[in-house]
Amino acid sequence: MYNFVIGILLMNVFVNAYNPTIYELSLRPWLYELSDKYGRKISKLNDIPMEEFQHLKEIGVDYVWLMGIWQLGKYGLEFDKAHANDYKSNLPDFTIDDVIGSPYAITEFVCNSELGTDQDIINLRKKLNDMGLKLMLDFVPNHSAIDSPYRTSNIDYYIRAPPNTPTPYDSEYYLPDGVSYGGDQWDGFWKDTAQWNYWNQDTRNYLKSVVMKIASMSDGMRCDMAMVILNDLFYNKWKPQLDAWGYKRPSSEFWSEVIKETKQQYPNTIFLAEVYWSKEQDLIDLGFDYVYEKWLLDQQATLDVGKVRAILSNLNINYATHSNHFVENHDEPRAIIKFSGKDYISCVAALMSYSIPGARFINHGQLEGLSNKLDVHLRRSYKESGSTYAKWFYGKILPILNKDAFKSGNWTQLNVIGDQYWKFFAFRWTNSSEKIVVIINYSDGSGYGLVKLSDASSGQQTITELITGQTYVRSGDDMRNNGLGVIVDGWNAQIFKYF
Repeated sequence: MYNFVIGILLMNVFVNAYNPTIYELSLRPWLYELSDKYGRKISKLNDIPMEEFQHLKEIGVDYVWLMGIWQLGKYGLEFDKAHANDYKSNLPDFTIDDVIGSPYAITEFVCNSELGTDQDIINLRKKLNDMGLKLMLDFVPNHSAIDSPYRTSNIDYYIRAPPNTPTPYDSEYYLPDGVSYGGDQWDGFWKDTAQWNYWNQDTRNYLKSVVMKIASMSDGMRCDMAMVILNDLFYNKWKPQLDAWGYKRPSSEFWSEVIKETKQQYPNTIFLAEVYWSKEQDLIDLGFDYVYEKWLLDQQATLDVGKVRAILSNLNINYATHSNHFVENHDEPRAIIKFSGKDYISCVAALMSYSIPGARFINHGQLEGLSNKLDVHLRRSYKESGSTYAKWFYGKILPILNKDAFKSGNWTQLNVIGDQYWKFFAFRWTNSSEKIVVIINYSDGSGYGLVKLSDASSGQQTITELITGQTYVRSGDDMRNNGLGVIVDGWNAQIFKYF
């Protein structure tokens, strides 16, 4: 976590962590886009042109998360069609054919038959690995689809109404057989899902087998709403049902068990947690490689440099290196919308997030500067051309972020000196062959500051601003003793390579 104590900017240094780039693709909508792009039907995993993945590799992506690959049922699709009016705000020209069903109402963890087979997933993973990419898949731990076969074959796997509950069961909470809808303690119930019972050891064993299967088919998994099955939170939500059926608190957390067991067999599998409610560090402690980091994003979105500084000046480096940094994902508004409709602010916020150790997360459509949200229930978002500025900006910074110094170098957060220091943030990345400093003005109006580069070589040297390619001759001794002087426009950045 971040320690919220405002004070002197710390000089945090981390050595040789690997900072992967994770790219989320909403799979079925992406195939719909590809069909339009290539002028032919692309609906199966085997149909995907591999040059699409090669492009992702070339821009520095390490993990491709194919979101929404598992089997769905008819119940969820019909449920979503019955709520068609909910989608028109995101898709004004909506038609009922646009509804494809929530990818989070999974009947079974087998490949969606519309997309192919489990073997097709395995084959695709091999192709990706051969080109240097890794495959990430979903694990949705909290619930199944209403029409999962396990609801009839293993009803005890689910949370059920207490035995003395009068029938018919209250349809606000329960299905006709007494199985509870899926839910969590804050968001109520998701009525296209049925709630797993994590205090039943048989349920835990089954879901452990699912995790093991996913690990055998991929290089990592993104775990949906991972905090809701923590023992304390789970009991807070389901206490009446658990007590009535006589279930006892498990002796350990599901995540600590399953991650340990999985990594014994598949040691290179990474676990990414979607997590909120200040449970990030808890999940890191239980073994997650990366956790969603939304604290910084929410402060960036206020456009208040002081609030951002309160986060970054007290950065816990262990927490940062286990964080998944993002400015948008499929649940969040598009970054441009999040940042008051200003593409240039969303871009500099992304650069700030990606200049911190940890995983760098890119969402489907982010690099094109899209503003219209892609609802997970739909096959498309409202058509738009995107942001020219965002396309230009990401085209400039992604090759820089793909440098070895940013992937696995040493990181230092630097002070900016001068009367306008408050506008700035500075981050240095170095390895044995490169020294790079990122300087960000996160405020209105241009600003001037000095950044001391303690490792600058003596004598005159040519430094390069990597976004523009412009070069400058500077004294290494002066940069080391007095600082590199910079003038940076408001909501903008400069990235210098020096020696």
